[in-house]
Amino acid sequence: MNKLFLALSSLVLAFANFGCQSGKTVRVDSSQVAEYKDLTIRDLDEFSAKMFPRLMQSPATRKISGRLPVIAIGPMSAQTTVEFPESIRINGLRNIITQSGLARISGTSSNSSLNEFISFAKSQRGRSGANLPDFVLTQQIFESREYQPRVINKTYRYILELVDLNPNSPSLGQVVVSESEDIIKMVRK
Repeated sequence: MNKLFLALSSLVLAFANFGCQSGKTVRVDSSQVAEYKDLTIRDLDEFSAKMFPRLMQSPATRKISGRLPVIAIGPMSAQTTVEFPESIRINGLRNIITQSGLARISGTSSNSSLNEFISFAKSQRGRSGANLPDFVLTQQIFESREYQPRVINKTYRYILELVDLNPNSPSLGQVVVSESEDIIKMVRK
């Protein structure tokens, strides 16, 4: 009987101790447990932080003569059921770019189309390109669904691309480097 009392007392103390730590937040590794939530801005920031350095390792981005590449944050598109304010997505990318130390930001004009960026770059041929961005960064998100009996498996294809904006480059207007990741979520019906 004493052993049972001791075991129950220990269990009660453990639960009481666990309950007292309510101000503490612990993040669970998503590979260990099924996530029953949809895409979040945090997911986009985490994947951008992985993908952007890989974009900048490309030989196409290293051709800039002895200086950091200058990047404009351009158009963003999302074909998803989850919506995020564009300003939050832009701010996340801006933070990742500046914190990486791999590039400088020339500006943000996600309201401009990619064609407007390219047309402006073409109009600058033969002029000093000191104030022009070298690349425009685009972001695309696509959602696909697979229906199961109690859950919906959602796969989000997240794509970051750099488009060449050098007015004197033969690849002006072309995607010079692209990175994509799949973000898989499970959502209860």
